[in-house]
Amino acid sequence: MKLFAALGEPEVDPWGFLLPFAPLVWTAILTSLVVVLTAMLLLSSFISVRSHASDTVNTNAITMIRVLLQQDIAVAGNWWWERLVLGMWMMMTLVLTRSYAGNLMSLLAVRHIPQPYQQLQEVMDDPSVSVIWLTNSTPLFYYRSAESTVSREMNEAEADGRIVLQKLSEMATSVNTLLKQGSYVMVETETFLTMMITQAFSKTGTCDFYMSKEGFFPITQSLIGQKYSPLVPAMSKRIMFLAEYGLIDLLKKKSNANAALCLQTPSKVTVTKPFAMTNLWGIFIVLTGGYAFSIIILGTEMFTVHY
Repeated sequence: MKLFAALGEPEVDPWGFLLPFAPLVWTAILTSLVVVLTAMLLLSSFISVRSHASDTVNTNAITMIRVLLQQDIAVAGNWWWERLVLGMWMMMTLVLTRSYAGNLMSLLAVRHIPQPYQQLQEVMDDPSVSVIWLTNSTPLFYYRSAESTVSREMNEAEADGRIVLQKLSEMATSVNTLLKQGSYVMVETETFLTMMITQAFSKTGTCDFYMSKEGFFPITQSLIGQKYSPLVPAMSKRIMFLAEYGLIDLLKKKSNANAALCLQTPSKVTVTKPFAMTNLWGIFIVLTGGYAFSIIILGTEMFTVHY
């Protein structure tokens, strides 16, 4: 069993300027800054004793931050070890800033195609989404009776009218109607959903739907017959023959050839367009926030510090 839903429109991540580095890298940069300042403080205490240690710490901190922000240095270190530490810091920040700038230009051209629902729990957590289930199906009976968080939430969703029960023929029709609205998610077997993707692609020539990467509730499908009927072993023998020779897999592959194109649809696409506010409004929020914080600090200093 897998989830089946409509693909969203390509979206721009307004906080994409944070993506060139992983959170661990940002943490490592700030940690390195603290380590370098600590090292300079210790070296200043043991190698070149100065009378104004606080001024030295403030100067070194401002210098290191200015280097990280690619600004000029007003006062260079007077001691050889200060110049050595500063040179190593400049070399490291040069590599970081060049890597950041190059990756940022590439990431600003990327659009993300949302595929929000990969697990049944995620669907249950979104009250705006309804779920289409096959009526009288085995998984539906299981989740109605099982004692789990998802089962309890499904029973609550069914009481709220978020569970839509349909026949198999109705589900095939709902793919091009309800699912395209974006407020419905279908739950069915991977075989059935693959066939739906093939039919949709054959009609439109585009990949409008996606299937969740994670599956749940594996089901064994088989033909049934009357007990002790001679037809049952005859059917079993022929089905085993088809399976051993790979004819069943070959038939599924040929009948769902178009589905392979949509099942491998990337979640990110590259678009060549001029930058707009939709790309960069996150940066302007950071800039505005920095100015506001600076004004607050300035006002605090004016009213609290007496010169």
